[in-house]
Amino acid sequence: MERKSPRETAREARYLVLWWMSKAPFAAIFSTAIAAEAAASVRNGIVIAMSGSDIQVDEVRDWYWRDDEGRPKPAEWRDLVGQVRVPRLEAAEAAA
Repeated sequence: MERKSPRETAREARYLVLWWMSKAPFAAIFSTAIAAEAAASVRNGIVIAMSGSDIQVDEVRDWYWRDDEGRPKPAEWRDLVGQVRVPRLEAAEAAA
């Protein structure tokens, strides 16, 4: 078995799944997107994809809110002061 360097290990993605059951929050971490998406799908959970040694959040998808094709919608981001920040629109404005 080939050993991975610390750099390769740091880049591997992890998937945090959050859901609520009986008014209590639950969380689990998965090493594959398929397992995380399966868990989120049956629980109407939220998937947070993370990677890097500084635990950078790559995306947050909400499996409770889905589009017409059944794909999870991105969660809304909020700054600490409560203002709504929409990354999709900010990226489009920056590209224009």
